[in-house]
Amino acid sequence: MLIASLKPRTMGGTTNTGLLTYALHRAGYPVAAYDADESLQLAAWQRKAPDFPCEVVEADHPAFAETVYPGMDHGRVNVVDTGHAENHPDIVDSVLEVADLVILTISPTEPDYNRLTKPERGAPLAKMIKRSGALRDSGRPPVTVALLNRCNASSSKPTEYAELLRNGGTDGALPKWDVLSTRIPLHVGIANAVGSPCDRRDRKAPYDALVTELRDRGLLPGPETFR
Repeated sequence: MLIASLKPRTMGGTTNTGLLTYALHRAGYPVAAYDADESLQLAAWQRKAPDFPCEVVEADHPAFAETVYPGMDHGRVNVVDTGHAENHPDIVDSVLEVADLVILTISPTEPDYNRLTKPERGAPLAKMIKRSGALRDSGRPPVTVALLNRCNASSSKPTEYAELLRNGGTDGALPKWDVLSTRIPLHVGIANAVGSPCDRRDRKAPYDALVTELRDRGLLPGPETFR
């Protein structure tokens, strides 16, 4: 299985990829990780954190589907971190060609929402995901869910933006997204996780909840499937 972590130009995407990888490992899944972001932050994190659950393979290649995907161990949950979609559309397009599940990270702010729906440069992510169907064996784009990130528990913004995403904007004219109920909180311990061990409760609980929701919704098979 291949889970692609996608993002517009937002903060926290690589953090979510890494902490999701930890959470999958804690839940009993065999995991592998790939860094398809030219910044290669996920690969650097693995080198620095002694408890990172697997090696991270550098895979920032525009022919990801042809050169990286065939060599994966498909008996594992493979997690791939991509760069900002509008900056690296060739890599994102190739990852979308073979992904089984896409998790889209977006913060509940107007700039992030605008980058997702109407970026100043490049195609909106919804269009990139939709067009990938033409390259896939199924003829359909991968299943995609949106994960709200850096959510302030005392703010109404996460709920407001979740509704905008689900309803296709204020007038329903934009693409509609399947928004996860799990939300990643705005927390300094999470924001500073890259490069550090995952031995703190605040770096575990939201991602354990994410894995549980994915499994409960049938988006992630149980760990016994991979043994």
